[in-house]
Amino acid sequence: MGKNSGLLPLVVAGMLSGCAPAPLGPSVMVLPGPGKPLEQFQADETFCQQWAGQELGGSAGQWRYDIAYQQCMYAKGHWLPGVPERYAPPPPPPPAPPATAPLPPPPVP
Repeated sequence: MGKNSGLLPLVVAGMLSGCAPAPLGPSVMVLPGPGKPLEQFQADETFCQQWAGQELGGSAGQWRYDIAYQQCMYAKGHWLPGVPERYAPPPPPPPAPPATAPLPPPPVP
């Protein structure tokens, strides 16, 4: 064997990496958002998987697919473990109690 025979596996691996299939699904966890029923989560998941695949144009890149999928699911209100929930401003303070008219002075005798 020649001294270049050690390069063959690297060349073959490099050629095959360009032909890797598109991911079949995400490899990251996303949980239903607060108040989201399972049916809504499943519909959003299907939509986001298709959207992530379209964003990549069919190229492999599992990491890029996962990021696109997570962005979509987060935008639809679902929860990504390890990511703080969206900031929601505090609710407004309760209205002030209605002002009562001061009592009239006592009658003068």
